Amino acid sequence: MDFTGTWGIYQCFQGTDDNMVAAENREEFFALKPNGKVFQCISMSDGMIKLKYGKKEFRVNPKLYKIVNEPKHKIGEMVEIIEKSSIGQIMDVEWHIKDDEPFYFLEIQGKKSGKRYKDYDMKEVR
Repeated sequence: MDFTGTWGIYQCFQGTDDNMVAAENREEFFALKPNGKVFQCISMSDGMIKLKYGKKEFRVNPKLYKIVNEPKHKIGEMVEIIEKSSIGQIMDVEWHIKDDEPFYFLEIQGKKSGKRYKDYDMKEVR
């Protein structure tokens, strides 16, 4: 199956699944704490897929890749928090397994927010 263009999660654990990540990407991939993060699959070659998270790219074995719906908002995007009428930037996109939907962490006025935001909490800044 060609996963190119899909969005998904990659549940992978350092020390257990190291061989699932290309050797040249392991350190940076596991430093990202990938479990729960939503990646975009941008290509497939030599039995590996290339996942993108923000500006970072990683080659991994497709065996652990699970497709999810494309998130409405992407890393780096500026959004308005509806409740507060304040502007923030998407820093992390993660997947809520139980609710089967994405949630987001934002940077607001230079500080990373500890609050999880969902699609209905924000709107695109135009």
